[in-house]
Amino acid sequence: MPKLRIILAALTALTLFASCTSYDQLQKERASRAKKGKGDIYIAAVWAKKLFKSFYFEGLAMAVDEINRKGGINGRRLRTVSFYNDTASVDRDLEIAGEIARDCRLVAVLGHYDDDGAIMASVPYEYSGILYLAPACTNPMFTQHGFKYIFRNTPSDEVNGADCAKFLKNRGFGKITVLDDRTPYGKMFADYFSAYAAKIGLKVVGRRSFNRWTSDFKGIFAEVKALDGDGIFLGASLPQAGAVIKQARIMGIKAPFIGGNSINSPTLWDLAGEAAAGTLTHTVFNPEERSVLVQRFTRDFYARHHDYPDTWAAQGYDGIMVLAHIFKKSGTTLPLVVGSHLRFLENWEGVTGKYSFARSGDIVGKINSFQVLQQGKYRHLEVVE
Repeated sequence: MPKLRIILAALTALTLFASCTSYDQLQKERASRAKKGKGDIYIAAVWAKKLFKSFYFEGLAMAVDEINRKGGINGRRLRTVSFYNDTASVDRDLEIAGEIARDCRLVAVLGHYDDDGAIMASVPYEYSGILYLAPACTNPMFTQHGFKYIFRNTPSDEVNGADCAKFLKNRGFGKITVLDDRTPYGKMFADYFSAYAAKIGLKVVGRRSFNRWTSDFKGIFAEVKALDGDGIFLGASLPQAGAVIKQARIMGIKAPFIGGNSINSPTLWDLAGEAAAGTLTHTVFNPEERSVLVQRFTRDFYARHHDYPDTWAAQGYDGIMVLAHIFKKSGTTLPLVVGSHLRFLENWEGVTGKYSFARSGDIVGKINSFQVLQQGKYRHLEVVE
């Protein structure tokens, strides 16, 4: 969906919603409830539970339990209200955003997986006065509207694309083929990668694109094979990315793929099997990090779920923890005050690293590392310098 269409669709949704409910009224009621500072604190959690495998909700729940066991937030218990979008539908994201905006108990939202959905949901959240922290939206446009309540807890694709190029250059790759699915996420991610690759002397030998709903990629891979690159950058999402990688191997292409958070799930292995072996992705979480905080989180998560936490578990956990920190520090859950404190937060340490927030709402200081998919599990490789 082009940039202008995203904005127009979001504003249309805002107009339709405002026709039956006053955003100003919702914002005032939410603020009034928060100022009273009584009862449980409610946070909305939105995610794609069945679309792909992740431990996002498990990470959230673990953080909430830890906080409540220690007495909650200034004596108040923390609670989450879960919403699901298992179709990657922007319409469903907007429907969820409307439900959340109308519930004035909710002071914050953590989630939304799809970039387009997150961008459009940010409009009703902003105008209904609810704090929104997105763990997966990497589109730079997300924080370019001057909104007061909108933040992201992950690097943008301008950073991710550059880091992927640096990583490949450092690993000795010389010739890269670039593929994208023509979506705002896939194309923009590939654009940023290609631009930075040119800047550092990493050669892009060819670029091809395909429609998001395409299922036959043989023609594209016949061309890619002739380009003879030693790596393939992939700007695409699950589940289609699984079919792309699987068909590449059928066509005899052996070069490893590198992609972003849209393929950061063991679901890629379920879809492509051994064809996905060696696939590289960036991540903000390293479960092997030796810090006391990360090791305790990893150990406790394993004890609780008999599996190791993934990037999404860490993002969910950190999202709750950073909000709880601000609630305690500011002495309130009033979204406008919490947002103001969050913008001036410096060097906060979470399980995904030490970071701050810019005035725009972007994360600053959170460092990407890289992982490789082997036998259905991601193994950590290295931090990008």
